[in-house]
Amino acid sequence: MDFGTVILIIALVAIAVVLGVGITLAVLISRGVLGLVNKSKPRYELAKRNALKVRAQSTAGPLGDVMKQRIRLQESLEATQRSLAVAQSTRQYTGNLDSIYRTLQQAGAVLEHQLLVAQKEPDSAVQAAYAQTLGGQAEQVIQTSAGIRSALAAAAAPMTDVDVKDLTRTLEIEAAMLKNWSATYTDLGDS
Repeated sequence: MDFGTVILIIALVAIAVVLGVGITLAVLISRGVLGLVNKSKPRYELAKRNALKVRAQSTAGPLGDVMKQRIRLQESLEATQRSLAVAQSTRQYTGNLDSIYRTLQQAGAVLEHQLLVAQKEPDSAVQAAYAQTLGGQAEQVIQTSAGIRSALAAAAAPMTDVDVKDLTRTLEIEAAMLKNWSATYTDLGDS
């Protein structure tokens, strides 16, 4: 092998190493940035919602009405989503409530978008028309959402008296055993 070939091989190996390190760093950095974005997104959304609440409370007229409708709609749908998630995690029978909620959520997303357009409308007369028209629709979604939560609450399996009695009896037995063990252990220490 001549000197030029050796230098070419060394250069190619160096380029491959640099590219490998660069790609590895790029992947690690992008994963870190994506992880940071995913962790901070809920906090950002909460901050946006709180800012909207403050603005809605301090704004009068049709603009304030539109913002209040957005808040009520978002909070109602999120409360229903939480209720369904808890019911499903406890294996509570939910029937068709999940598909009803998904349809309601789609309607809510369209309505949210329309309310956002209404919020950005510069003409207060047009905003008032939006507030009146969309207000009835938002109220229907909110009532249906509350109906789903009510159905879930009515179907929730309450803890029975037998369960509490068994738990109390087990606790009393445990307490007596611990008391006896403590007395025995103390007597052994005194000997």
